[in-house]
Amino acid sequence: MRQITAYNSLTRKKEILEPSNPPYLNIYTCGPTVYDHSHIGHARASITWDFIVRFLRYAGYQTVWTRNITDIDDKIINKARELNLHPDKVARIYAHSFHEDMHALNVDWPDFEPAATQHIPDMINFIQGLIQNGSAYQIKNDIYFSVPSFKNYGRLKGQSISELEKGFGRIEPNPQKKHSLDFALWKGIKDSNDYGFESPWGKGRPGWHLECSTMNYALYRTNLDIHGGGDDLIFPHHENEIAQSESFTKLKFAKYWLHNGMIMVNGKKMAKSEGNFITIKDALKNTSGNALRFFMLNSHYRMPVNYTDEGIIAAQNGVNRITEALSDFNSSTNDIADTENEYTGEFIGSMSDDFNSPQALAVLFKLTDNINKEANQKIKIKLKSILYNLSCTLGFNLSSSFQAGTGDKLISKIIDGLIIWRKECKLKKDFASGDKIRDILNDSNIEIKDLPDDRYKWQIRY
Repeated sequence: MRQITAYNSLTRKKEILEPSNPPYLNIYTCGPTVYDHSHIGHARASITWDFIVRFLRYAGYQTVWTRNITDIDDKIINKARELNLHPDKVARIYAHSFHEDMHALNVDWPDFEPAATQHIPDMINFIQGLIQNGSAYQIKNDIYFSVPSFKNYGRLKGQSISELEKGFGRIEPNPQKKHSLDFALWKGIKDSNDYGFESPWGKGRPGWHLECSTMNYALYRTNLDIHGGGDDLIFPHHENEIAQSESFTKLKFAKYWLHNGMIMVNGKKMAKSEGNFITIKDALKNTSGNALRFFMLNSHYRMPVNYTDEGIIAAQNGVNRITEALSDFNSSTNDIADTENEYTGEFIGSMSDDFNSPQALAVLFKLTDNINKEANQKIKIKLKSILYNLSCTLGFNLSSSFQAGTGDKLISKIIDGLIIWRKECKLKKDFASGDKIRDILNDSNIEIKDLPDDRYKWQIRY
């Protein structure tokens, strides 16, 4: 295992990763609440944890990654009413949509993907344990966590309870609560027709914060190394996870807390009210999954990202630069370089320092420059092998990049036929027909590049 340092939001400093049970490393990241199609903020988080897990494994850590699905929530219930569907069906529809997006972004499957509704009995047991040790109390058919009962509350946010009381409106309002920051562990239904689950306190559903704590405990018990999520989840979600988990187990919840920065659109917070809300599916109509990944990796994962058309075009150009350098490289017939060399050493050094992806991309570009300048074919193939290996470690999907991102042989045959026809028109000095074929290809976003020995390659511009 290589030594890796990461910024721990809990201690507010970089720390060496030291798993509880090396070489195994457990990581849990917050997944989506599936009530709508996923947006580019979900893309930022998903790509972040995907490339971090990929590098951890590359560096020798036997990583067990869990990403949850929140499939019961007020937003899901409201969407179900809007669509006149059962909440379970709404959750399944949008969970499927999320998985489609992850495939398009080449985000790997986590080792575990628990859904909240699969752990209702565990959640009930968790709540009962908190009630028994005095950390939770009942109001009618609701159960609340008592924030003052946990002396370290506010540690992750870096504020005291009295400071947190000021200005935070994301805590459930209830005048009967003992403290304004107390949060719901169980929400009893208010109408007999409402969607819910049976419990000792009546029909209801779990609180959002409880879901993640329970799924974590069910999978990892008290051996969670890394907990990840967006920095918008630090308070109250992750703060509340720590409070209820450590109150239940009396042990430290997670050793390291990692958080990715948020995404803006043209300098503004993304919101439907701003008219700048972009789903992953909409974004991929105008660019490739590789370009969206490059765009995210071109900023450090902890920093905010500003999504612009210019930034996406630059990202696609960056991807094109990598794929052009890998022209004629066949991963199935060439040995993939996995021994350390000056490039992998620099790459590992960058990524081992808090997963510095912009510096890692700079190593890829150094490789592309040297590939383009190298005359020795044997050395060139070796450099391409290194570039391919490191690009895949960052999660780029290069298996189909060399032929326009499509596996459809019929389309490839048609495009090749048009290019050959155009060359024949030029030889016959039929420039009008040649220009018409060129226009057809340009209108179809087909980019052609001439190569030595009367060869060519083409790709689709996104």
